[in-house]
Amino acid sequence: MTKVFILGWALAAIFWAYSISWIFDAVNYYGAGTALSLTISFLLVGYVSIYFGLFLVALKFFRNSNYRPFIFASTFFILEWFRSWVITGFPWLNLGMLSEYLWGALPMIGVSGTSFLIVLIISLLFENKHTLLNRGAAGLILVFLLFGPGHYQKSGQDTLDLTIIQPLDTNLSQIIKMTNDAESNLVIWPEAVASYDQNLLAKINNKNVIGGFFRKQGKDFYTSAINLETGHYFDKENLVPFGEFQPLGNMLSSFNKFFNIPNSNLKVGNSIQDKADWSALICWELVFNDTFTKRVKGSGYIIHMSNDKWYGESMPRQHLKHAKARAVESNKWVVRSTLDGISQFISPRSEESSAKLERGVQGSITKTIYLNYIDTAYVKYGDLPLLIISFVFLLIGLKNRRNEK
Repeated sequence: MTKVFILGWALAAIFWAYSISWIFDAVNYYGAGTALSLTISFLLVGYVSIYFGLFLVALKFFRNSNYRPFIFASTFFILEWFRSWVITGFPWLNLGMLSEYLWGALPMIGVSGTSFLIVLIISLLFENKHTLLNRGAAGLILVFLLFGPGHYQKSGQDTLDLTIIQPLDTNLSQIIKMTNDAESNLVIWPEAVASYDQNLLAKINNKNVIGGFFRKQGKDFYTSAINLETGHYFDKENLVPFGEFQPLGNMLSSFNKFFNIPNSNLKVGNSIQDKADWSALICWELVFNDTFTKRVKGSGYIIHMSNDKWYGESMPRQHLKHAKARAVESNKWVVRSTLDGISQFISPRSEESSAKLERGVQGSITKTIYLNYIDTAYVKYGDLPLLIISFVFLLIGLKNRRNEK
């Protein structure tokens, strides 16, 4: 089992070292230096690679079980689920995220459910019993992923004009000027560009803003998405560990002093927050399935505001792909405004999406989007149904192993 685990870990380490090499840029941005940045990057790659090592161990452990294709798919799904919340979670680049051609099931079971089906297809193809039946079933599932409802969703009827701005930095005067020059009356700002001030709207000419601000409540500070006209806000729930909050309290306070990381003691937003006709996901909380489904339920469109400036070149493109998947999962437009790219209006129907504001380009985009208040099955139920099914199959596998002995 040890050799199998090491093989799985090594294969995953190659994938993750290539895919999240931007971790080095993020750590080094605050002056950690090459040696320490590499060390922290290797530690993260080593940690997330453990899950695939455990998956290969499970393949060997359950190799003689009845229903093993379903047990293999269930084990993979459960391991991705564990990775999404253990040690604050790292739900990045799940298997179902990798190919947009396979997003047909996203409105029903989401990206994580698509991971389940991909592993199920591969497992069925490698079955040496009832090969015709298993390969036929694999083919039908593949057709569903390639041509399922995620590729053919209808839009809502109501429309809304918005402008997103990409200012490149947090110069508030420049941001206000870009806002006043905007073509629509509702302007979306990136994440955390200023401290919240109720009087800020007075500096803006006959326009409303939904933007990212630092919000103070008592002695606590939050990073929030706030509608300046109505005062409605969403506080960021999934903060970046060490970068925005200290998961170990004051034990590592010297860590932040060494890195000189600003805003590293923010308060975590409440799990349940008041609803509005819009919903907002701030930075990487976009990739947390539970936060996503709770937040967007009942809203007409989704705002994703972020600052990817300190993550290097590859991360913003991966972040954008997550936003595209969320649009398909929810059948709602995602309005993505970032500090220095990549910003875009993202439709559940890719041909309707706007052009992109690429990295390092200052500018704005104005677009008419369609509102949709009807929630997909995935937004309504999330991962829970498939999680229950997966644990049932895992228990079946464990029972089979016990009978074998």
